Amino acid sequence: MRIQHKWIRVVLTVIFGICAFCSVYPLFWMLLNSFKDTSEIMTGSSFGLPSFWKFENYTDALFKRDILKFFLNSVIVTGATLVLTVVSATMLAYALTRMRWKGAGKLNKVVTLGILLPSQIVIVPIFVMLREMHLVNNPMSLILTISAFNIAMATLMACSFMKGIPMEMEEAAVMDGAGIFTILFKIITPIIKPAVATMCINTFINSWNEFIYALVLINGEKYRTLPIALMNYSSGKYGTDYGGMFAAMVITSILPVLLFVFFSNQVEKTFSAGAILK
Repeated sequence: MRIQHKWIRVVLTVIFGICAFCSVYPLFWMLLNSFKDTSEIMTGSSFGLPSFWKFENYTDALFKRDILKFFLNSVIVTGATLVLTVVSATMLAYALTRMRWKGAGKLNKVVTLGILLPSQIVIVPIFVMLREMHLVNNPMSLILTISAFNIAMATLMACSFMKGIPMEMEEAAVMDGAGIFTILFKIITPIIKPAVATMCINTFINSWNEFIYALVLINGEKYRTLPIALMNYSSGKYGTDYGGMFAAMVITSILPVLLFVFFSNQVEKTFSAGAILK
C-alpha cells in the first residue's frame, strides 16, 4: 500500500513539474531573446543562449521607444481602474448580500449576466457614447470602460465571501454605534482580504493587458499604453525589431510577475475558503 502511494506521489510530482516548467520557461525564453539581435533570433536558435549579449535592446526600449512613458500611462490607467473597480464591487456586494431592499434580486441577476457579455460586441456603442461625452483619446475612457467590464466578476467574488460572514458581527457593531461605511470598510473588508486580493489581481491583469479598447479609444501617442506601444515594434521601417520587442515585453512583465509573487498566497486562500464555504 505504501509502495502504491509512493508511485502516485512520484507521478503527480512529475506531472506538476512539467506543468510548472511549461509555465515558467516562456518567461525564461523571452528573457534570453531580449538580449539577442533580431538576425540571431530569425536565423539562429531562439532557444539557446545569445552569441553576444545585446544590452542595447533595453536602452533603446527605455529611451528611444519611450517605454517608460507608456509604462507610466499603463500604471495610471491600471491604478485608477483597480481602485474604482474594487471599491465599487465591494460596496455593491455589501448591498446585495447584507441589505434587504426592493430590486436586489433583479440587480443580482443583471450582475451575473454581466459576466456573460463579451466586451467586443459593444465596442461600437461604447465608442459612440464616449465620443459624445468628449472622452475619446482620454485615459478616463479606458478607466471607465475597463472598470465596467470587471465590476461584475469582482462583485460575485466579494458576494461569495460576504455570504459566509455571520450577521451577528454587524449587529454588535450597530449596537456600538457603527455606521454602514464603518462596518463595510473596518469590519467586513478586513475579513474578506483574500477575495479583495484576488479581485485586485484579476482586475490588474485585465486592465494591464487591455488591447482592443486601448487601440480604439486612444488615438494619440500621449496617452498610449504598453500593449499598443509593443505593437509598434512590428511597424518599423526596416521590419520588426524582435530583440527590442522582447526587451520591452520583459519590462512590461515585471510588474504583473511581482504582483502575482507577492499576492499568490492570498489567491490560494480565496480558493480554499471558497471550497469551505460551499
